[in-house]
Amino acid sequence: MASGAGRPAASMLVRLLLAAGLALSVALGLIALAVDRGHRGAAGSALQERLESTVFLILSTLEIDADGAPGVADSLAEPRLERPGSGLYAGVITPSGRWQSASLTGLVDPPGAELIPRSSESFLGPAEDADWYTYSIGLGWEQPDGNIVDLTIWAAEDPERYRRSVAAFRGDLYRWLALAAVLVIAAEVLILVLLLRPLRRVAQEVSEVEAGRREALTGAYPKELQPLTANLNALLATERDNATHYRQALADLAHALKTPLAVLRTRLETEGSADREGLDEALTDMEHLIRRQLERAARSTRRTLNTPVPVRAVVERLAQSLSRLYTAQGVSFEVQGDEALTLRIDERDLMELCGNLMDNAAKYGGGTVQVSVEPGAPGPRADGVVILIADDGPGIESHRFEPLLQRGVRGDERREGQGLGLAIARQLIEAYGGRIELVDSPLGGAALRIAFPPR
Repeated sequence: MASGAGRPAASMLVRLLLAAGLALSVALGLIALAVDRGHRGAAGSALQERLESTVFLILSTLEIDADGAPGVADSLAEPRLERPGSGLYAGVITPSGRWQSASLTGLVDPPGAELIPRSSESFLGPAEDADWYTYSIGLGWEQPDGNIVDLTIWAAEDPERYRRSVAAFRGDLYRWLALAAVLVIAAEVLILVLLLRPLRRVAQEVSEVEAGRREALTGAYPKELQPLTANLNALLATERDNATHYRQALADLAHALKTPLAVLRTRLETEGSADREGLDEALTDMEHLIRRQLERAARSTRRTLNTPVPVRAVVERLAQSLSRLYTAQGVSFEVQGDEALTLRIDERDLMELCGNLMDNAAKYGGGTVQVSVEPGAPGPRADGVVILIADDGPGIESHRFEPLLQRGVRGDERREGQGLGLAIARQLIEAYGGRIELVDSPLGGAALRIAFPPR
């Protein structure tokens, strides 16, 4: 089957895996972002609640003396406030004085808490308040004499604890998401392999049909693929039936024409004629014409899925036959190239097109014909094939090459021929999606390059 030119597309499995991987990456990225933001919000709220609890703990033990100076009981329920450099700090501020927790002892850069208005509160993070998370609340303390003392109770925490908590959570989150991604991708690969198995079986059976080892697709396929396989089988069956009918009709035609021609030739030989030589030549021409047209009609029934033909083996057989034909002229044939290279083409078509071109090279060349068989452009299933037929004759002018491909146009009127060889070869080459072109000959004469696409 001819395949489209260009770079082969990636397999469906690779495409689906890439698409699924991209979708999974986007989904997991959004999940990670949402969970991380949620955790940071929850951790920030928990931090604020801890600082609020510390403030109210201090409030429960707070005393204001007659001068308005604050004081707190020596023993607090929060041991971190008693341990220097613990990371949790607190204090009370009034217009007359300050109280600070023992944890501030020796701290070089303490939190910068200030007196705030009564009945107000604030929560500041590191971006707003240097290197601390600080919660402050403004209150009014009523003295026994009825005087109201403004005070601010604050608590602060080192953000490093918060950052370590967030970093630890992120590490766990990313590890679990990576593990989830690996498991999901493994499950996708398994599912896709199982789902694409029927398609691989179709491709395998089509390859066997192409190789001639199978006549139809016989596997049990899912209902989604049954229309495809049924239509392929119908196409193959129709092709076989048409080829059979054509061959039978051609055989009947050949049989029907052979008898009248034999009768005419017999009567001509027995009865004689004044123009016997002309009639005999006309009958011979008719026989040749009928045989040629029958062969060409038979080639029109070529199969869509041809069995691979070893190109060099066919060319070598032609070279041997033509060597015997041109023994008297001393023409030598050289065949080179990859022996394992095959082409999906009817073998008779390959013999005719190569035979015509090699015969022309022997007829119009200088005594040496060189044929090379090389791989061409790569394709999804097999590389293309390039056949180069070169001679050491006078060559062909580039502007005359295209007219020579037309039917009935001859390049050398001194030689016998009908001007059909190149036209027939071109017709056969184009029927298989190939092209023929004139190139520089390594022998100095004419060189024809026949390139068949990957099939």
